[in-house]
Amino acid sequence: MLNPHDGVVARAQELSELDALLGAAASAGPQCVIVEGPSGIGKTALVDAFAALHPDLPVRRAEGTPWERGLRGGVLAQLGVASPPGSGRLDEEGSGAEAWGPDGDQPAWLPAGRAAGEWLAGLTGAGGPTEGGPALVVLDGLEDADELSLEALAFALRRLRGPVLVLAACGPAGTRPASPAAQFAGAVRARRLRLGPLTHEALRELAFARAGVDLGPDAVQALWRATGGNPGLALEALADGVEALGAETLAAEGPRAVVRSVAERAEAALAGLPAPSRALVEAVSVLGGTPSAAAAAQLARLPEGDAEALLAAADAAWAAGLLECRTVAGSLQVTIRDPLVRDAVHAGLGPLRRSTLHARAAELSESTRDRVRHLVAAAAMPDGDLAAAVDALAEAEAAEGDWGAAADALVAAARLHVDPALREDRLVRAAEAMIGAGDLTRAAPLARQIESLPQGAERDAALAYHAIHTGQARRAGALLARAWETRPPTAPADLSARIAQYRVLDALGNWDGEAMLAWTETAVRIAGPDSTAGIEARAMLGLALGLMGRHEEARRAYDELSSSAHLAGRDQRLRLGRGWVALALDDMDTARLELRAAIPPARRPGSLRIALWAHAWLARAEFAVGRWDDALATARAGLALNDPVGISLVEPVLRLTAAQVCALRGQAAEAAEHSQQAQSGPEAYPVMRLSGAMAAAAVAESAGDYAAVLRALEPIVHMDRTPWVDEPGFWPWQDVYANALVMAGELDRADAFLAPLEAAARGVGHRSTTARLGSVRGRLLGAQGRLDEAVAVFEESLAAIEGLPLPWGAARVRFAYGQTLRRAGRRRDASGVLAAARDAFAVLGASVYVARCERELQAAGTGVFRSRAGSRAESEDAGAHAPVPAPAAFTAQEEAVARLVADGRSNREAARELFVSVKTVQYHLTRIYAKLGIGSRSELAAVYRGGAADEEAL
Repeated sequence: MLNPHDGVVARAQELSELDALLGAAASAGPQCVIVEGPSGIGKTALVDAFAALHPDLPVRRAEGTPWERGLRGGVLAQLGVASPPGSGRLDEEGSGAEAWGPDGDQPAWLPAGRAAGEWLAGLTGAGGPTEGGPALVVLDGLEDADELSLEALAFALRRLRGPVLVLAACGPAGTRPASPAAQFAGAVRARRLRLGPLTHEALRELAFARAGVDLGPDAVQALWRATGGNPGLALEALADGVEALGAETLAAEGPRAVVRSVAERAEAALAGLPAPSRALVEAVSVLGGTPSAAAAAQLARLPEGDAEALLAAADAAWAAGLLECRTVAGSLQVTIRDPLVRDAVHAGLGPLRRSTLHARAAELSESTRDRVRHLVAAAAMPDGDLAAAVDALAEAEAAEGDWGAAADALVAAARLHVDPALREDRLVRAAEAMIGAGDLTRAAPLARQIESLPQGAERDAALAYHAIHTGQARRAGALLARAWETRPPTAPADLSARIAQYRVLDALGNWDGEAMLAWTETAVRIAGPDSTAGIEARAMLGLALGLMGRHEEARRAYDELSSSAHLAGRDQRLRLGRGWVALALDDMDTARLELRAAIPPARRPGSLRIALWAHAWLARAEFAVGRWDDALATARAGLALNDPVGISLVEPVLRLTAAQVCALRGQAAEAAEHSQQAQSGPEAYPVMRLSGAMAAAAVAESAGDYAAVLRALEPIVHMDRTPWVDEPGFWPWQDVYANALVMAGELDRADAFLAPLEAAARGVGHRSTTARLGSVRGRLLGAQGRLDEAVAVFEESLAAIEGLPLPWGAARVRFAYGQTLRRAGRRRDASGVLAAARDAFAVLGASVYVARCERELQAAGTGVFRSRAGSRAESEDAGAHAPVPAPAAFTAQEEAVARLVADGRSNREAARELFVSVKTVQYHLTRIYAKLGIGSRSELAAVYRGGAADEEAL
């Protein structure tokens, strides 16, 4: 999505973070944030876009440049900081070196620091350009700012109390620990905001907005490979591509593989190296990854066994910024620092030298995988014998579950085979392997080629597999049905097993437990229970049983599989399924443990698809237990992983958590963006439509727009929900819909909707679902004037959720309970329930609901805790007692802790109620005591009682 500033694309999250820091500066004093990233990543564009979004904000700007780095006070002069009297202006010729001199024994920067402090105070003080409001100070090129200016600004900012946001853009040189920029960042405790690469979709939008080229999928992928998502490099590649290829060819195929400036940078660096160092770098580019220096030296034909020559060659390349060197287990490892430079070095070898080096690398390789890879890279034409070797490698990689490596081998085999039928077969299998690896972006062009092949079971199965992961439910179902029906009588068992496995995934997307179970059993029967395909199918068996409500059978299925001697390292699907079922059954400890285990620390072979689903459900688990920072981080990590591979089936589930957290925290723009991205068309799978509808409903409910909640969820109400959509625990949307019906006054519809769901939840003893539905039933009874019955239902709901680590669910029940009591006139009873809900919302960071609770408490005639404390301080008789100072505003977490401790809770009890650690409670108590000027729990309780007495008198 393009932001209002033309130079910045897809930086909504970063702009939202800067907005939050601006708000913090306005309320809590100076804030400093440093935007970091490589050249061309868009640091200055982001800063400019932020300033453009706040046209009424006074901005003072300075820019560091390499040639002015030695000009003492140069940045201060650009900002307009006045130099000491009689020293002249800093921007006058000859004044820069003397303007800021030492003052006796004091540091040389102290006069400059005082001047900067006066300037900042004047900028934000009464009568200044901000009239007491916030101001923005922009420091571009922080890595090249002069040291004196940074020292002075750090001195001033550490003493300033006014509302200033310092926004600095800093390149890699400024992040080195000893650099003045890094020391400045540490001195002012700057927040670091590192810009990452643009997503594929953002690159496409950038190309259209800035170059007028509508890139196709293949072209976007080519642009990503050439630029690594760097917008500056992308614009250069697009400009060169339009000139060299024309807009039409560029839109279809993308730019050249190496960006011109990267190639020039690589060649310039190589040209300055001694011959042995250049040969070493070229050898590393051929070997790829992080080879041992000894292997690279052998390929480069450096003197054998001459460690001194190797170190000298590596040192020169390291000094030139080309190689990264480190010692691992007594062996020197080398890699080219920048992957784009590695590609440029490799491309610059020329066809003959590149083929020669790869052939020699094949001779030196110790593994079959590396030998075949280098032989393929050295090949200049089809080769049947080499193709057969590559086929064997592909089978070995697939047996190990490394679908990415298998796909690479099959693509190579398709190119090397002489027989057209074999080429087509390898092409189909390569597409399936790419999808198995989770890389739909690479699979897409192959899928388009496969479309042109004659119809057959192999072709249809591959296209169906692709359609499943791109969310095309109807197409996938039709292709799978035809593939199964048209299998030739002599079809190999692995084809039938693959089709059965794909039908399991199709049933999962349709949330059809019976079909999942039937096709899982079919796949296991055909492939064998201990084969790779059989193990993968058995991992889905427990999930199929779980979503059908057969919970004990699901547990037994997973226990049986986990004890299998044939599982080996293929437990990722087992972990995902077991964690998913545990989440649905409110077993949060098991859910989080298993789902985390399904996410490898780095991309493990064949794991990306499963890792994405694990991210999606782990984010849901973290949300449920109140760890919303972790939930949002997990969802964002999953979206970042999915961006380059494009698995549409899982994206809405990831977007759901991100939308919900952002909406509840009042980050409306980001929440709306996630909700919009979560929506899918009528042809999409039910799991996608469920997630999108829940995301839209969460955003609407946070805004208090219950009509929009109903609109968002009506398609789910009217879809076929018989295949297990309403099984308790898996898709918690029903209470949100029923609550919106009650809030809209449609009480009869709410009653009819709730009744069968309540019966189902009670029938299986699902506690959290019983509590969620019960809170709506209580609200409904209250609206009907049946208050005693409502109170009984609310109490039953609280009892049902008691002991479960579900703070958001419990707080929602209390909020509905408190609202119902308050609207029935029971204000005192309502106040206690609403205060408990507000405290829980505050700990979660649900600012939208904290505000709603505050409004309800005010309507009930009850102030918040800080009002009580303040009234006590103001009414204290200064002549009789030492005055209790009016406190600084409590944070939401401090307010929640203060209320509970003042009510007599121990630290451990408060921690349990707020779902935080005891140490966190102790930390907040220390700050509370300091703000109130007290030193004990009894004094805190006295302040609380005094505030309550004051309110009673009112």
